[in-house]
Amino acid sequence: MQLKTTEVDLFNQQDNRPTKVKFWYQGGAEPCKAKICLSPKQSRHRVAIISHGAFGSPREMNWLGYALASQGWVVAGVAHFGESWVYGAENIDPSSVMRFWQRPQDVSFTIDSLSDEGLFNTSLKTDKVIMLGHSSGGFTSLALAGASLEVGKSEIYCASEKAKNDKGCSYGQQSKRKAMSEDMLKKIGLLQGQMRDERVAAVIALDPALGHAVSEQSLESIKVPALVLGSIENDFLPYTEHSKYYATHIQGASLIGLERGAGHFVYIDECDSDRKVKGVFLCKDREGVDRKAIQNQILEHVFGFFYRNGFS
Repeated sequence: MQLKTTEVDLFNQQDNRPTKVKFWYQGGAEPCKAKICLSPKQSRHRVAIISHGAFGSPREMNWLGYALASQGWVVAGVAHFGESWVYGAENIDPSSVMRFWQRPQDVSFTIDSLSDEGLFNTSLKTDKVIMLGHSSGGFTSLALAGASLEVGKSEIYCASEKAKNDKGCSYGQQSKRKAMSEDMLKKIGLLQGQMRDERVAAVIALDPALGHAVSEQSLESIKVPALVLGSIENDFLPYTEHSKYYATHIQGASLIGLERGAGHFVYIDECDSDRKVKGVFLCKDREGVDRKAIQNQILEHVFGFFYRNGFS
């Protein structure tokens, strides 16, 4: 079995947005006329999408992409324009993180594009897609299943004592300059209503962000199987306000709290850099934390969740 990865540039005409997608899959030995030659043994039904965290990229999710591909999944990692560095530093727009509805649009467009002629040498079934995401991508995954934001909720929380160690609040600070108009709120309401995608059959959220802004009511409306994994001793997003909050309000959701000092960035590939995000190291874990071992533990939970819900 040959595991391969290929990046494909797509363009969403309707939203005038480029969408780079990194695919992980079982490659065919024989050449074909399509952009991606899948193995004849590749399942047509196993399709998974990964959404990265704020200002990240699918290139940091190889540990997950390859693991899913090894089990017969065709995996598409979506790079969100305006946030992802894969489009070049000149295209990073810090305000794009506030346009949270664009991420689900990118994913729905990607699911549509999986049926494009010439992309694969075999047609995939996209009516039951598994959605996975880390941090902002965790929210994106849950939004595609029905999660939506509640006006004013994050402002109240972020002004409270409870939020003093919550790095998620710092992403919204540029929006404090002026209150949104009624028209803008109405428009956002409509856009939120369009975030859901019926083709998403199950959701796996890895240390999801925006828990402090999401309405309980919207979470109670989620009907697909959901697995939420979060770091208990969190150095970025407090576990209780984000991961645990999501799982508590989604009916039947499974919650896994990762211990052993796991932080917010153990969910991305092992890396070697001194870079910090909001004061937290991206690549350096706390002393004694084995990122690879934790990722293997996460994969056991992911594949167990697939098995229990009939997706394996």
